Amino acid sequence: MRNAPSTRSDFPPAPPAASRLSWLALAGLAVFFFVGCQSVGSSGSLDVVESGLVPAGALHPDDLLVVDCLLPGRVRKLGRSQVYMTPRRPTKTSATECEIRGGEYTAYDRADFRTALRVWLEKAKQGDPQAQTYVGEIHEKGLGVKPDFAKAAQWYRKAADQGFERAMINLGQLYELGRGVEKDPERALAWYRKASGLEEAGLAYLTPTATGRRSGTKATGRSTRTEPTGGSEPPPKEILLARTAPPSIQLIEPSIPETRAIQIVYDPPASSRSGPSTRTLIGRVVAPAGLVGLFVDGREEKVDPQGLFRAEIEVPDHEQDVVLAAIDREGRRTERRLRVGVDPSTFERAESEARARKRRELKRGPDFGNYHALVIGNGDYRHLPRLKTAKADAEAVAETLRDRYGFHVTLIRDATRYDILSALNAMRARLTDEDNLLVYYAGHGELDKVNMRGQWLPVDAERDSTANWISNVAITDILNAMNARHVMVVSDSCYSGALTRSALANLDGALSDDKRKAWLTTLASKRSRTALTSGGLSPVLDTGGGGHSVFARAFLDVLTGNDDILEGQRLYQELSARVTYAAQNYQFEQLPQYAPIKFAGHEAGDFFLVPAN
Repeated sequence: MRNAPSTRSDFPPAPPAASRLSWLALAGLAVFFFVGCQSVGSSGSLDVVESGLVPAGALHPDDLLVVDCLLPGRVRKLGRSQVYMTPRRPTKTSATECEIRGGEYTAYDRADFRTALRVWLEKAKQGDPQAQTYVGEIHEKGLGVKPDFAKAAQWYRKAADQGFERAMINLGQLYELGRGVEKDPERALAWYRKASGLEEAGLAYLTPTATGRRSGTKATGRSTRTEPTGGSEPPPKEILLARTAPPSIQLIEPSIPETRAIQIVYDPPASSRSGPSTRTLIGRVVAPAGLVGLFVDGREEKVDPQGLFRAEIEVPDHEQDVVLAAIDREGRRTERRLRVGVDPSTFERAESEARARKRRELKRGPDFGNYHALVIGNGDYRHLPRLKTAKADAEAVAETLRDRYGFHVTLIRDATRYDILSALNAMRARLTDEDNLLVYYAGHGELDKVNMRGQWLPVDAERDSTANWISNVAITDILNAMNARHVMVVSDSCYSGALTRSALANLDGALSDDKRKAWLTTLASKRSRTALTSGGLSPVLDTGGGGHSVFARAFLDVLTGNDDILEGQRLYQELSARVTYAAQNYQFEQLPQYAPIKFAGHEAGDFFLVPAN
């Protein structure tokens, strides 16, 4: 057995054990107006105050936290003599900006139910769907009192009936979990599907997780009578039932991202081999509806509880196709075809043709907007153990996003609490709905086990004081206030407070080119807030990836090996297979997670990475 590498978990009992708690690597699509890769050295900070991106009055990190602000009304003039004041206006902004604009907020009791409710309730009663959704979230969170899920559902329904996608997602979550309403997975999926816009596009909604159904219904994928609204809803109509996604097969060795075409595997030419040889296939199969079996050229292979498999195939001295097939309990079959025994000239020609085809497809694809990234690598801690690979991980991720995917990247090394909050607020101030943000965080993190709330630990964090810790809740509030279309948090640890994955639509690999484009166009137009984390709420490996963490190594491998539009769901599937397999080599269980972030403003979209060259 190999020596097990260090982990990113709770604070180590002994200082020499360099363990990384890499919390929430916020991979969000956000807008940066910096060209290329802006780096902030280990000495200190990105001075966004001097740059004008953060108000000069923000001299304390708490001034950068998002608050519920009640702005004063505007003075309006009617005719020559009549002057009147408009009603006060609620908004979500930083404490400093609220003060500068003459607004009102509660400085020391921001989690108070009555204070937050007072800001939004009047506008909600006037019928504003965004305000109604915020009021629903206030009731669902509780904010100092016991959550009232029934009232939350009532307010979400008011906004959802007006077509507000964020409220549809929140209401669907309540139906899925049975909070404040009768548990009804079918109705939950109907709301998720309606929010996605796939119904209007005539496309099926595939959920990546198995979801229960009411008795008497079957998972056939046929039309069924179910309605996404109630109360003032129109009569029920026929819609396509949301279905569980079919099986998927990810290959780890050889490392080939999943595509729809036959994939050619390069082997040494026959002239250099003495007869047929063998090759080992290593991969992972995922079947949300349950796996019946995995077959390689008709031979059933053993699959372990985590979905990993290993198969030996013969490589002949001529071209031959190898078929991998997975069958789930609903009778659906997914295939991946590999072509082995290919000579070098044929391999190079096929690779060139495949690249040309991908370039044509990318040009015909939807407009995904501008791409920006905030990449944070914290290693040289002042009061906590230093980390081995955090800065190397961040630097490699920044380079890959910039050079391969055309991101405008801001890289911050050894960031303090003020540095991180300043950079996030700079993005909040500049982002538009034409921008995408990916935030990657590598550093220590901690989980408050009392309320299951995650924390980032900047380099100025102390073990016994939370003064300089950054709560996941604070970061979620900033993401919610951003105008960016898509935001993804990538965390080499966990991000607490996620929705279920049922709220994410899965791309059907069997779609025609036209329907695939329609699916991408529909989901790309929807606002998304998602988190990709390296191991749920459990400790994760800090090293073991050849100078990188296991998670960072897998993340980089998937990004560099991809030449297609890569949606967040598929990034997660490919990465998860590699992390699970690598961690197993150290007899360590590590299962990455991917889901929308709750209360961050997710509206059924996904994050898309598009190669720039």
